[in-house]
Amino acid sequence: MNHTSTISSTPHKRKEPKLPPSGVPFGYVPAFLPGSASLVEQLDRRIMIVLRDGRHLVGIMKSFDQFSNMVLEDTSERRILHLNKGGDSICYYVDIHLGMYLVRGDSMVLLGEIEKDDRVESARRMKQDDHVDPTSTSSRSKGSNEKEYMKEVTLEEFEKLQEDNRKDIVQELTWEFDTDLIV
Repeated sequence: MNHTSTISSTPHKRKEPKLPPSGVPFGYVPAFLPGSASLVEQLDRRIMIVLRDGRHLVGIMKSFDQFSNMVLEDTSERRILHLNKGGDSICYYVDIHLGMYLVRGDSMVLLGEIEKDDRVESARRMKQDDHVDPTSTSSRSKGSNEKEYMKEVTLEEFEKLQEDNRKDIVQELTWEFDTDLIV
């Protein structure tokens, strides 16, 4: 027995859902999001931002708006020092904790997702355990043949490295975005 025929003798027309003015159905997420909407993929992820003044910010993106202004949680300013020692290039860096941070969208040059490096965490623990000298170019992990290209140091060690190695510092990268505004 057919239930439709017993309930009603007239066929029901299925109503098509009403589309919003944009023409895109509610809940539909396209494969490519234009403009600042593409930042939705970085929500609650650790990102690094390079600003127009050359600063590097690392934090967890919590929110953004249509102008790409964003709120970063657990933000640090990452200072990087490039040194050339005997043909080998090595980078030292220090993260200076800033906390919650609001970044204006038009001050950003580059944005990318980064992961927490387990080697950095293990190196930090080894440094606390073994009191390893951060200025040595040898690898921090004993018995490891893996060469390190970036080493995290404390702010005091970073400033000492800057003072002691003025001649070995690789030329700083400068962003010249505002030079066209100078008259």
